[in-house]
Order: sequence, then C-alpha cells, then structure tokens
Amino acid sequence: ESILSQIRSFEYSQKNAVLVPAAALGVGVMLLYWLRSGRKIKTIDMGDGWWGSGERPLQEKEDESIRPFKIETSDKEIEDLHRRLDHFRFTPHVEGAAFHYGFNSSYLRKVVAYWRNQFDWRKQVEVLNKYPHFLTTIEGIDIHFIHVKPSYVPHGRAVQPLLMVHGWPGSFYEFYKIIPLLTEPAKHGLNEGDVVFEVICPSIPGYGFSEAPHQKEFDSIATARIFHKLMNRLGFKKYYLQGGDWGSRITTNMAQMLPQSVKGLHLNLVFIARQSLGSLICTMLGAYVPWLVGFSREDARRFYPFIQKNVYDVLRESGYLHIQATKPDTAGCGLNDSPVGLAAYILEKFSTWTDKSFLHKDDGGLESKYSLDELLTNVMIYWVTSSIVSSMRYYKENFSKDPDLSAHNRVGVYVPTGIAAFPQEIVHVPRVWAKDVYKNIITYSYMPRGGHFAAFEEPKLLAQDIMQFVQKVEQL
Repeated sequence: ESILSQIRSFEYSQKNAVLVPAAALGVGVMLLYWLRSGRKIKTIDMGDGWWGSGERPLQEKEDESIRPFKIETSDKEIEDLHRRLDHFRFTPHVEGAAFHYGFNSSYLRKVVAYWRNQFDWRKQVEVLNKYPHFLTTIEGIDIHFIHVKPSYVPHGRAVQPLLMVHGWPGSFYEFYKIIPLLTEPAKHGLNEGDVVFEVICPSIPGYGFSEAPHQKEFDSIATARIFHKLMNRLGFKKYYLQGGDWGSRITTNMAQMLPQSVKGLHLNLVFIARQSLGSLICTMLGAYVPWLVGFSREDARRFYPFIQKNVYDVLRESGYLHIQATKPDTAGCGLNDSPVGLAAYILEKFSTWTDKSFLHKDDGGLESKYSLDELLTNVMIYWVTSSIVSSMRYYKENFSKDPDLSAHNRVGVYVPTGIAAFPQEIVHVPRVWAKDVYKNIITYSYMPRGGHFAAFEEPKLLAQDIMQFVQKVEQL
C-alpha cells in the first residue's frame, strides 16, 4: 500500500507539473486575447451623417470631386467694411483698466484706425492664396482645406501626410508660418532626421470657407468622421494628426475612431476632466509631495497655486464659453453685424490666451507676439464668410451632449501620442494625468515659452517638437 500510494503521489505530481504550467499558459493567452480584443472593441463608432439643407437625397451619389478654390474679394466687400468701421461708436474705458475688463477700448481705437486706413485686405488675400486651396463635398456640405506638398524631397526621405486642425477663434491661417518649416525643413535649418511632411489644413465646418452645417448636433465626432473621409478621398490610408483647442478634441476623436489609420497623434492641448475623490487627494498631495503623485517639479510649478491657476484664471477666461455653449446665436448676431465688435471679441483671446500677464497691458501685449496684419487677417476670415455664429454654435453642439468634455475619455487612445505642453496654455495637464486617456505617450515636452495659439505664435518650437515626435514613431 505504501508503494502504491507513492506511485499515485508521483503520478499526481507529474500531472501537476504538466497541468499547472499549461493552465497558467492558457489563462495568460486568454488574458492577452482579452486585452487585445478589448483594445479593438474600445473605439468610437464612425457612424454617418447628413449636414446639408433639407432631407438627405435618396439614392443620389455624393459628388466626391476635389475642386480648386481661390479666395476672392471685391470693391463692394471692402467698401461695406470701411463704411461700418467709419461708424464705430467708441466707449471710453475705465482708467487703469488695461485688459482686465476685456478689450481696452482706447487700444481698440488704434486697431480700428489701422484696419480702416492701412490694412490691405487685397494684399492679404494674395498671401492667403499662396497655398493651394480646395473644396470637396462631404455629408452634404462643402469642406474647405489647403494642401501643401514639399517642392523638393531629398533622396531617401519619406513624405509623411500630416492633418493639422485649428480651433476657435482661429482658422487655417494659424498654420501659415509653420507649413514651410514642415514641408521644407532643410531650407529653414530644421534637419530632423528624414522627416518631411505634406500638410493638409481643413477649416472646421462652420468656420471660414467650410460650409456651416444646416442640421443640429454637428459635434467633434461628426467632424472627425468627415476629416477621415477627407484624408481617404485624398488617397491616404495612414497619416499623422496634429491639433490644439478644438483641433485637439477632433484629432483625438479621429484616433479613437479609426486607430488603424492614424500613425501618430500630436497635441498642444489635452482635455482631461478629473473629478473623482482620488484626483482631489492627488491634487492636494501634489502641492507638498509632487513626486508622490507622479508630478514633476515643472508640473508643480505650472499647476500651483491650484485655486489661482485652475479655478480663478479659468473662470476669468471662460465667460465666452458659457454664452457659446448655451445661446450662441444671441451674442453672435451682433458680432456678425459689427466688424469692430467681432475684432474685440476675437482679439481679446489672442491677448490673454497667448500670455496671462498681458492682462495688465494697455495694448493687451498683442503686437509683441503678432502683427496687426496677421491678427486682422484672421478676423477677416470670420468677417467675409459671416461664420462667427456658426463657429460659436460648435460649443453648443459639443457641450450639450458632454458638459465637461469627458465622455470620450473612457475610450483610450492607443496610437503613438506626442504632447507639447506650452507654459502659457490656459490649463496644464501633467503627463501622469494625460496617461489616463493617452495610453501610448511617446514624447511629452515642457515647451520653454508660448501659449494657446502655438503654431501661430511659436511655429519653430512646435515644428521641432512635431518632427522629433514623428522621428521617434518612425523608428518604433
């Protein structure tokens, strides 16, 4: 019996020696499959849409042609603008107000005088037309975009398609200074490996020369789908994406929607809403022991004092957002009728969103970073297209469905991601928080200077960061 029990014990241990590793391997394979299949499942449904006027035509194939487009102006358009500028009603500002009450009206007088007497819209139209413009119809509306290819590609260099998406109150024009750095880097002293781009900059529907949606509920998901269709129509199967402001939200949605089409995602702003008890504890501890919650020393410097930088400053700068997310047409109709009102409303953002300290300057610091020609050209894009109201509605459509812009954060972004954190951005998101959504951060850069309108303000810094990111992705 003793011998038999030893034999049975030996057989049992032998079976265990085979079964336990086999079971562990099986569980491991199942876990790996579950993780991989989970990643595949967690995407945003692409869906479909119709944004044209009236009902969608039945069985009518959409015109998929890509049509050359040229920006034009006329004597009538310029005369109407001048007439309205001549009838500007001046409101005296409070003494010592600087930009604390909004756009300083004394400085506004100077801007209007320049606009009326020195700004040459015909010349700026020529500047705008220096890059090739196109229109194509997608989901019932005309989509405007510029498409710039490198004039010369050195032997052995691959050309990477890059879609760059603007936000509010910007436009495709924000990218005019960065485009030559990306398409012809060697000419501008940027020799970042073998990276050369062809750049596609669309106008968000309802902005500039892209037709406004005629139907309700046009949000960032619809925009993401349309821009994927645009890139596909241009013949691209895989491409890089870049965005800030709404462009960040749109390109993030694109990466969540069709990750197989996105080679990499580069952002200069990320939307992360953290409202849990854990994040509150993390925020409190980070002020004293930042390393304990994963904050770097630079994160702590940009993030604290928390109440000042993340509550007071954000409240001060977000009054426009509440209006646009609730009743955009009411304020919008006045801006659409008055070029001076439109300029004040838009250019105020180019002051304090570029540098928070500009609040204390009588001229809002505007001309320290931009020229009046550049600023007024962006305003004119809104003015001549009557697009300020439709651009403001974009807030209504997005915030009505998702009040804190966090609904899509439950869908992870697994494509390679690069983040350029500019020090004067409205909010700072530490890398450890960004990883909640962006699961594959390849580069996270603390930029030395610059604010919200990165491509417009610091094109070389942004171009270098994009190139370094893409170079790393291409080496993976």
